[in-house]
Amino acid sequence: MTRSEFESIWNEFNYNRRKRQGNITRITDSGNKERKVYGRNGKGRHSLFCFADSYRVETWKNGMESAYEVSRLKESQFPYQIQFLDEKSRDGHGTTISCIIEKNYIEHQNLRDLIGSKFITDPSFEIILNGQKIDPMEILDQSTRHEYTIDGEGAVEIYIIDSSRAGRISRLHGVAWWVNNRLVGEHTWRDFENTYLDGRTSAAKRYSIVVKADILEDEVTADWTWFKDNARVKKIRESVNSFILESIQSLMQDVRSETKKTILNQYRGTIRQLSDFSKEQIGQFIDEIQKKCPTINQRHLSNTVEILANMEMSRTGYKLLQQLVQVSPSDIDTLSKILDDWSVTQAKEVLSELHWRLEIIKRMETIIDDDKTDELHDLQPLFEKGLWIFSPEYEGVQFFPNRSLLTIVQNLFNTSEVENPKNRPDFVILPDSSIGMYGSDRYDENGNIVGISKILILELKRGGSTITKKELRQAEDYALAIQKSGKLDNNTKIICYVLGSYVDCEKSTSGANVEIIPYPYSTILRQANSRTFNLMERIKKCKKIDTLSDQEIKEVLVQTEASN
Repeated sequence: MTRSEFESIWNEFNYNRRKRQGNITRITDSGNKERKVYGRNGKGRHSLFCFADSYRVETWKNGMESAYEVSRLKESQFPYQIQFLDEKSRDGHGTTISCIIEKNYIEHQNLRDLIGSKFITDPSFEIILNGQKIDPMEILDQSTRHEYTIDGEGAVEIYIIDSSRAGRISRLHGVAWWVNNRLVGEHTWRDFENTYLDGRTSAAKRYSIVVKADILEDEVTADWTWFKDNARVKKIRESVNSFILESIQSLMQDVRSETKKTILNQYRGTIRQLSDFSKEQIGQFIDEIQKKCPTINQRHLSNTVEILANMEMSRTGYKLLQQLVQVSPSDIDTLSKILDDWSVTQAKEVLSELHWRLEIIKRMETIIDDDKTDELHDLQPLFEKGLWIFSPEYEGVQFFPNRSLLTIVQNLFNTSEVENPKNRPDFVILPDSSIGMYGSDRYDENGNIVGISKILILELKRGGSTITKKELRQAEDYALAIQKSGKLDNNTKIICYVLGSYVDCEKSTSGANVEIIPYPYSTILRQANSRTFNLMERIKKCKKIDTLSDQEIKEVLVQTEASN
């Protein structure tokens, strides 16, 4: 620079090089060759303030050299001052910025690596450190290059570097974005956390990826810390990231393979006993979870594979084969007779159905006559799953809660007496009972719903309560209100069950389509056991199950039952 050019440029703190002088500069001593301008805002020229409180500038052009000292001003409205030192003759052109390092000293090799990765230049721009030229492009010498085209935007160059081959200069790992051979932001895996791999793993420390995206030249922020936040940047980055994802999956194949073999070796005894199909399933499972959960650690993956292997043994029947070896000859004959009439699937379905029905009965027995039992949270959910207890017809017909009809019943009561809680909106709760309502649809010959075929009203009284004609009349009022609502046709039947601990009345009817039936809880339990063929007691006897082992507790309970 000439003296006037320097004083014009250096005195302006936020000098915009591109705005003032354009994006292209000419190198006169290289045949008037053109190159792109690297700087954006002129702040980099003051970087020596990181190492000292003053620095020296020597710049020459048109046969004259000017020298200056630039110093920081700590207690001033100005950030720095420029002092002219001298002027003398000098051929050629150039600028030297120098200082005596007072702080933040960087070792030679670290500085070499940092310059080589942070500020990448074209061959005409030389960086010499302690007399040795730094060739930053050597980072890419042993990399794999891909040219990737983004529709409507142009192409970027993607270099994938394996540090086990590229050497120490590529020790900065992750993904780097370069624009005009200069780093934008940091060289990091930050965009790919929880997506590709954990940056702390050995695999992450092995690979580096460089994206040369000159098409984003106008999208770099002024301080080069990242790109602008706009739709174009988002489109290009997402497209490039998708390509990198595919590349990482391929690159990590050998790493995943070693991890997979280590885990399989831990459970080879179990896996050896499986069929070839099951072995293949486990292998595919490990491959998929390594791809979709790249941050999973080896211990967690190992535990998951162990569970899967055991499940495969159970699913494929290996465990069953072991059990059959221990079965007595007479039981084998019995099992054979069962399989003559039942498929294994049918037997499993029937046993599963019986199991949950027996569980409902078992739960009812413990709470049904307790006056502290909460009908809403304890009884109603059980009876909702146990409508089969009342009649065989409820086995095949689907009955569903009907909130619309329940609202009609709710409106019969004073609002201070009834509530319809948000957590159980399918029930109406009264001071001494709760009401559930269920309906089954009527269909025409084309399978379309044309109305309600049957309504079941279930009112549960508190434990210890007695059902009288008064309670039956209340249930009849519910049915008549629903009939008058206009939502039913003349063929809809309404059945009301009123349940309590004791009953002091007979069932009644109202017209041809309404029936009100009182039931004590004890009768319901006997009916439930009868409908399951008293299987609970037979299973206990057959399996020699005594669910209560404490003899003193059993004796006390027997005495309590006798007193009641």
